[in-house]
Amino acid sequence: MAERPTGHQVPTGDEGGAAPSTWAGGPPPPEPSHAERCRTLVASASRGALSTLAADPPGYPYGSVASYGLDDRGNPIFFVSLMAEHTQNAIRDPRASLLVAEPVPDGADPLASGRVTLLGVLSTVGEYDRSTARDRYLEANPASAYYIDFGDFIFYRLDVQSIRYVGGYGRMSWVDAAAYAEAEPDPLAGAAAAIIQHMNADHAEAQVLFCRHFVGRPDSTEAIMSAVDRYGFEMIVISPAGRAAVRLGFAEECTTGDQVRQAMVALVANARAAPLLSPSSLATPEPDTQYLEPMPRLER
Repeated sequence: MAERPTGHQVPTGDEGGAAPSTWAGGPPPPEPSHAERCRTLVASASRGALSTLAADPPGYPYGSVASYGLDDRGNPIFFVSLMAEHTQNAIRDPRASLLVAEPVPDGADPLASGRVTLLGVLSTVGEYDRSTARDRYLEANPASAYYIDFGDFIFYRLDVQSIRYVGGYGRMSWVDAAAYAEAEPDPLAGAAAAIIQHMNADHAEAQVLFCRHFVGRPDSTEAIMSAVDRYGFEMIVISPAGRAAVRLGFAEECTTGDQVRQAMVALVANARAAPLLSPSSLATPEPDTQYLEPMPRLER
């Protein structure tokens, strides 16, 4: 059997194969732990691929689409029909897994997006927990209201025992189940897509400025925000040398869209005050307001 590699063999100048590079000359910027990333990803969705062990043909992985809610520890709660194949499989063998993946923007590489596989044991929800399970499932899946009281349906919980996280090329690990249970979803999860769209559509020049001054890439010609969280944000920077992933941290944690806007304004001011690392032929930045008009309030 071939030895398992520890990283991708990536051509020079391409992003992937490693975590994003960071602020030039300083400590690595803070970022979510893999346990936090997993909790955020799983909490941001309500549907995944549930795999059980088939009874017939015996032992084969059987995949199905399943909706879920979450309990306080991030364990998925399913509401399944006794007629369903995955339910019958779980009755015979409770071992199962749930794969949850990030949405993939149009034209993007799906393998560069994050995904989490939760492995554990399925068990029926006790009568004393049924009311809470019902509320959690309905909150995540309001369209289920019309069948939530069907008599042939039952609540199952996946008690998570192991977790595999893949955050894109070269960013992956096994995550401790206890750390996952104790982690909290990122408070910007519900606003992240709007923040990214706003920055890429309206403040692309500011992102190039960040890359020229803060991450040691003075020849940057384009920068595209790809992720944002309470600790900072990530960009794909493009230059004559190729493409690379970079990350910048916020001076303080941001839990609302308005706080992100203020942090971006401060970063622009700092970049304009810093020594210009790019060639003198690069255009001089315009005033801050050109880069950062007021960002819509994006509180959850």
